[in-house]
Amino acid sequence: MDTVQAVAVGQAMAANKSAAEWQAYARRLEQELRLATAENFGYAAVRDAAVAQLAKLDPHNYLLVQSNRRRIFENARDAQLAGKRAA
Repeated sequence: MDTVQAVAVGQAMAANKSAAEWQAYARRLEQELRLATAENFGYAAVRDAAVAQLAKLDPHNYLLVQSNRRRIFENARDAQLAGKRAA
């Protein structure tokens, strides 16, 4: 094997290693996304149960209005995305 072939083989091996690393990374991201999605469903179930209980205790509570909950959610999300701690 001459030098050109050796370089080409080395580059091919490096490309294969890089592709394998990207595949492993993509699999980890997919798993994290599945977990985050499942956790969102869990949080929604807890939220719905809490809202139902709150409605029994205080039918006029501010948090029973979806737009109020949405505003709180969006403010917290935006603060987190901006790198600030949400209250």
